Amino acid sequence: MRNTGKHEPIPKGTTILESVPFVYCLKSSFRRELCDFCLKANSNLRKCLGCMVVSYCGRVCQREGWKDHKGECKNFVRVKPNVPTDSVRLIARLILKLQRGGDMEAEHVTPIWSRKFKDLLSHRKEIKEDTKRMEYFMTICGVLNEYLSNEILPNSVELLGIYGRMCINSFNILNGEMQAIGTGIYLAPSILDHSCSPNAVATFDGFKLRIQLTQELPKLEWDSIRISYIDLMNSKSHRKKELKDRYYFDCDCPRCKNDDIDCYHYAAKCPTCQKPVIAKKGEQFPPCVCGSQLNSSLAKQFWEASEFSEQQLLLMQETNYLDVCKLCIAKQENLFHDLCLVRSKIMDAAFDSAIQLQLWEAAIQYGIPLIQAYKLWYGEEHPLTAILLLKLFKITLLISTTNDSVAQKYYEEAAKILEITHGRDSSFYRQEVKPLIRQLR
Repeated sequence: MRNTGKHEPIPKGTTILESVPFVYCLKSSFRRELCDFCLKANSNLRKCLGCMVVSYCGRVCQREGWKDHKGECKNFVRVKPNVPTDSVRLIARLILKLQRGGDMEAEHVTPIWSRKFKDLLSHRKEIKEDTKRMEYFMTICGVLNEYLSNEILPNSVELLGIYGRMCINSFNILNGEMQAIGTGIYLAPSILDHSCSPNAVATFDGFKLRIQLTQELPKLEWDSIRISYIDLMNSKSHRKKELKDRYYFDCDCPRCKNDDIDCYHYAAKCPTCQKPVIAKKGEQFPPCVCGSQLNSSLAKQFWEASEFSEQQLLLMQETNYLDVCKLCIAKQENLFHDLCLVRSKIMDAAFDSAIQLQLWEAAIQYGIPLIQAYKLWYGEEHPLTAILLLKLFKITLLISTTNDSVAQKYYEEAAKILEITHGRDSSFYRQEVKPLIRQLR
């Protein structure tokens, strides 16, 4: 923990907690790009000669990672050509670490307050009543019996407790651009509760987790620190269901108690003044603040386009879906306000798809309206808002030689946010964000 006086005001951007994982593992989809130990990108990775499954930057990382890889290396070899899923690998690492004394390992939140693995909530009762999770648990048990066949596995009660703690307390390990590259169990940060209007954010420097304040606090009180467990660009009903299904609690945070943000789920564009006109699903739109009223024909088109767009969002897969997004956007044109959640999610999907296809002009077209939407749904000082601005900065420089002032505005705003959410001393800020300003010079 950083040296923060308990009764002193704490400015936003302060790192209030740093943590290394109790156990973690790299996502299998990144094995050819990232080191299995430090999780950093390297174009010259060296495979473990024992299993030929995981790779490292070099001897230093391989040596440092050996204490966690030693137990699994022989198991990788035995089950070849099969490779365990990421979840099986993570729970296997947990089992092996606990067997070699990891149950006594503690991480301090404060000098007098620490957490051990047994202190983490397992929600055993709720998981036993969760059909999907129990089915997956039984599948994992079958795979573990084969993968760890030479090890003494915990009994079923202990194994369910380990599984529950893994499900409830896992953090997605994110790279600088907030892309999930791995999963880790962090002991001290497990104390932090959720809010859909958080005052702190978890960011990562390799495998090291940092809790950064995004709001100034009068003093450090751990029971008042809140992070978000889920994606915030979703409706209240969606967020509450996800939290109940995954973490077994009913969210009663300030954002879920009022509709200041969620009222924009369905926001039409006033045909007269272009301001948002909001209504609940299927209800009649009230008059705009300017006095204009959406006629019945426009209202019908809005609800039909909303239903169509929401259906398409459910159907979208990890493939090129730009054409589907274009169809939705065409139906929404001149009807939906840019803050409308339905439109924002379609524009977000279109933006990502256009970038994948290197359609830079289209990406700019979709990305610019997203700025205000991100600030509403995620928050003005959220790392995802900064990453959006950084992407727009890069694309603007790529497609135009006359918009340097616009690009600079995107960069400066993004850098200011990242100083808060990642910190100037983070490797992402120093190595990837700060050098970008040279492109303008």
